[in-house]
Amino acid sequence: MPKAVVNGVELNYEEAGEGPPLLLISGLGANRNAWATVVPVLSQQYRVITFDNRGTGQSEVPPGPYSMSDLAADTAALIDHLGIGPVPVVGWSMGGVILQALMVEHPGKVSRAVLLSTFPSYTYVQHAWLDGLLALREQKVSPQVLATASLPWGFTGFALSNHDAVKVMLDMGAQDPEPTSAEGFAAQAHGIRRFDIVDQLPTIKNVPTLVLVGAEDILTPPAQAIQMAQGIEGAELVVLPRGSHGMVIEFGGAVVPVIQEFLAR
Repeated sequence: MPKAVVNGVELNYEEAGEGPPLLLISGLGANRNAWATVVPVLSQQYRVITFDNRGTGQSEVPPGPYSMSDLAADTAALIDHLGIGPVPVVGWSMGGVILQALMVEHPGKVSRAVLLSTFPSYTYVQHAWLDGLLALREQKVSPQVLATASLPWGFTGFALSNHDAVKVMLDMGAQDPEPTSAEGFAAQAHGIRRFDIVDQLPTIKNVPTLVLVGAEDILTPPAQAIQMAQGIEGAELVVLPRGSHGMVIEFGGAVVPVIQEFLAR
């Protein structure tokens, strides 16, 4: 897989498909494989680029902590390295945080933005959720235990009621060939919980933006999507009636067409 040294960090990335470029940014502790169910669909229309944020996958894990500005600067430098800017970008969860910072701090890099299941600043509950994950990692629990603790925050009760399907997801988590290290996760976590871009959202101008969330997302709820949509000039808000934080996986058949329609305008 190709690698690029950008912003002083070696990042691993992948490309799939032909056509106009489309960049996808992953969330906290996740690598490029988070988009595995989406890439085969989007790559029929686009040259889809996924990458491992610093601290994850096959990218470098420099000493932390990492601010969201650091990760946005990495992304901006990768866009320059690939010569694809301005480019449409989809950011999921922390990927959406990075995308907001990218638009504010590196204007001109993004042509269209999809803020998927994300937020402009942390709430008390999100801090508590992250505290729990960090405590589990500090205890060096197994990947399956981590996945068990995380799944209820990412998927609907309907999905979790199918225990055969849940077992498959738990097994996948336990067998991840590129698990994020405790150091990489903690370095990203330090930055994400200090991120607050609410007051800067109005500075995002001339970038068509879709804010997309599921009504059943308990980790990054619709109230935060509304806050972003109200802050960004001309932003469009779509709240899908069925959808969790991981709705791009659980309800991909409903989510991906919304993204495709917006990108095609």
